[in-house]
Amino acid sequence: MTEPESVSSPYLHVLFHGFSRIEKHVPPVFARKQWRGSDQAVCLSFSDPIHRFSQDSCCGWFLLGEAEFAPRMYALRTALMERHGLRGTVWHGLSSGGYTALKHCMRAGGDDLAFVVSPHNEPTVLPQWEREAAPFAGLPGMAAPEAMTNIIKGWDAPGSGRYLHALISEKDSYFALEHLRPIMRSFTGRGSARAVMLRDGRGHGFIKDADYDSQLEEAIRGWEIHRSRRSPAETSTSA
Repeated sequence: MTEPESVSSPYLHVLFHGFSRIEKHVPPVFARKQWRGSDQAVCLSFSDPIHRFSQDSCCGWFLLGEAEFAPRMYALRTALMERHGLRGTVWHGLSSGGYTALKHCMRAGGDDLAFVVSPHNEPTVLPQWEREAAPFAGLPGMAAPEAMTNIIKGWDAPGSGRYLHALISEKDSYFALEHLRPIMRSFTGRGSARAVMLRDGRGHGFIKDADYDSQLEEAIRGWEIHRSRRSPAETSTSA
């Protein structure tokens, strides 16, 4: 967690990493610890709890101990927002972290922004699932995976200010077609989601720093426009 002495960003940033070898990284690990303006933002970085129990898994979709993990995370989010007078949360995530960021953006109950890179829709269809998560299904508190299209039902209900901005690299066609496409198709056209394919010649999870910076700015701009378009009646209903 970072709390700069001078906080100029009006948002809390919550970051989840994707595929990560514990022996190569010291938690918390995330592909983008820094971006333009991060030094003036309150940030929370989370490491997959499965790393506490095994060096053999690179990702567990943050499912281990979820019944205990998520409520504490939401309580910390609320406390930090109140302490610094913040007006929203940006949930960042890459790959399996994108799945996690989108899920908690939905479940935290706020009018928040999910800023995700190549998010998974259905973890169990991935080869990584059999290698990285299935062998650990018997650990205490390991939650069952859910398809993202089920998790985000009600995302764009009238009055909601949640917003999704998803990125995918040019050569990441499998995730574009099999994971991001069903997620995007589940929205009902209220302007609460946007997907961007980067013409960067890169594959899964490889995003240029400059693209991350510029797309985050664009995502926040689209999110604020979306929130401002809600009518007073909708805002009152959703409160």
